[in-house]
Amino acid sequence: MDLNSLLYAFGLSGFFASRAFLPAFAAAFAMKYGSSFPWLGNIEFIKEMANAPSWFTHPAVVLGLGALALAEMLAERSPELRELMDEGLVYLKSGLSMATSYGLLSASDAAVAGDIISQAGILESIPAALTGGLTFFLSMTRNGVVGILSEADEDDSLGLRKFINWCEELWATFGVWMLLALPAAVLLLNGIVFGVLFLIRKRHESKMEDARIECPSCGTRIHCFSTACLKCDAPNPSPVALGMLGGMLERKEPNLTAQKVRLIELKRSPKSGEKVKGRGADISCQEDGIVLFSDPALNQTYFETVDSRLPKVLMVAAVLGFIPLLGLIIGVIYYRIQLVAPYRRFLPWSKSFLTKWLVRIVLLILAMLQLVPVLGGLALPLMAFINHWMYRSAFKSALKKKGLAVGI
Repeated sequence: MDLNSLLYAFGLSGFFASRAFLPAFAAAFAMKYGSSFPWLGNIEFIKEMANAPSWFTHPAVVLGLGALALAEMLAERSPELRELMDEGLVYLKSGLSMATSYGLLSASDAAVAGDIISQAGILESIPAALTGGLTFFLSMTRNGVVGILSEADEDDSLGLRKFINWCEELWATFGVWMLLALPAAVLLLNGIVFGVLFLIRKRHESKMEDARIECPSCGTRIHCFSTACLKCDAPNPSPVALGMLGGMLERKEPNLTAQKVRLIELKRSPKSGEKVKGRGADISCQEDGIVLFSDPALNQTYFETVDSRLPKVLMVAAVLGFIPLLGLIIGVIYYRIQLVAPYRRFLPWSKSFLTKWLVRIVLLILAMLQLVPVLGGLALPLMAFINHWMYRSAFKSALKKKGLAVGI
């Protein structure tokens, strides 16, 4: 075990922080078949892979990892599954990172993955264990930053998560191969990237904590944008206004009903402002127990608020519709944030999936019309209207099933 081998092992942590199976597949593929490719075949480490443990480079293992990597990539395309994976795969990522690191470090042969630790020498098992711990830390750092994006745009209306997914998948594949060729450089690059992510996460946490205020009644530290105290229910008469994506503005919101609507739209409790997890028309805040859509009058105001945006969105969409492609992209993002996200983020996964694909079929036809100069001005507003109508109807139906659609 030389210095390069240690760099390989620790460098893998940066890739496993974002994906569980893709880096393992990329490493196993390179170790098994890398010598057949000109660029990989010239790497000295690849030439020495004849002594790699058979459990890791066995064709069945490589094929299995490839299938799991493909399934992981497909699952990342679904916001619902992506949310579950971000929270549930941290330990699996750490375990696979340890196994892959051991596969790179050890020259012994292990029959099954369960025999890794028992058959490994102390020099191989310690770095592998450290790699697993480092992967856990980096995964939590990465998930913390991703969580910030999810809070602002849970449904990925801006498309940032999709872009990040593509970047992570490309880096988790080709980055692993680059690691084998330039271990020190890739390790340094991963260190810089995750260092920046760590600072972003800490700054966000500090900003949110500094923005809390003391309840004038009981002294509990509450969100400055909450409408009432989490503990004693004392009202916050001057909550800080929130922007379109949840950012705190430099002004107060005098209308408490409007503030409650904005908090619900951002998937926060209309009382405490705490973030609400899960989906469904009857979801509630775990911190204060408030059911978001339990107030019929507030529900009515919620629908009216979103409906009031429709004329402006249609006019903006009509103008953008005359701009080929770029106008379509901007217009879709705009109407998704304004008209679709307030409903879609609350729909149960099954209903959201069905509605999404029904809308996609219709919108595919309309998107083609956008390329026609005259019809382009009509296609985008139609897309916005259909999206709004279908998601509004689906959410209203979900509320009715829970007995929460009174007055709507």
